[in-house]
Amino acid sequence: MLIEHTTYENGVTIGLWHITESTDELLERLDLDPFVMEQVYQFGSGKRRREFLAVRVMLNEICGSPQTIKYLPSGMPYLADHSQQISITHTGEYAAVILHPCNPVGIDIERVSDKVVRVRHKFLSESELSFVDSRSEKTHLALIWSAKEALYKVMGRESVDFVNDLVIYPFQPYLEGTMTAQENCTEARARYTLDYRVYPEFVIVWVKK
Repeated sequence: MLIEHTTYENGVTIGLWHITESTDELLERLDLDPFVMEQVYQFGSGKRRREFLAVRVMLNEICGSPQTIKYLPSGMPYLADHSQQISITHTGEYAAVILHPCNPVGIDIERVSDKVVRVRHKFLSESELSFVDSRSEKTHLALIWSAKEALYKVMGRESVDFVNDLVIYPFQPYLEGTMTAQENCTEARARYTLDYRVYPEFVIVWVKK
């Protein structure tokens, strides 16, 4: 079920889907070619099949016409007709896409859970750990993790050190807002502004290059 479809002033379109449908229900809403059908049933997990299909149903609904997603050798998705730039994410029962007519984009969803607390040293530097608000630790950590995942996707590089190459500057988490980040793995050392939104079960962060 599509629960958000928003196009912003900067040309970014966000779609958010709550995956409540069965595999068969999603298949009924798609006219898939035999190659894609073969892909669907290569997934051993029913959950992965539903994620795969939900993204495609959502994309078709947002674009108003059937779309075909292909992948680069790195795993980065792209639309077969190259009409828009795309990034995809999913977690639990939710999936999201971001689209832009010209610019590379990245999006990520992260569940607000104990897991992100346990692995925080794997993706946060000491300076980033120092500004995490203990009153909203899980949410703050989930936002930083999602921000780094979205940055990784928008940069399109296969090798990135999340601790040292991607820097998130201090911010106070609200229900929605922006944060600033910098990449340290290219000569440009580019800065980015990322948008985010906090839901009861998860956070979502997106960025346009």
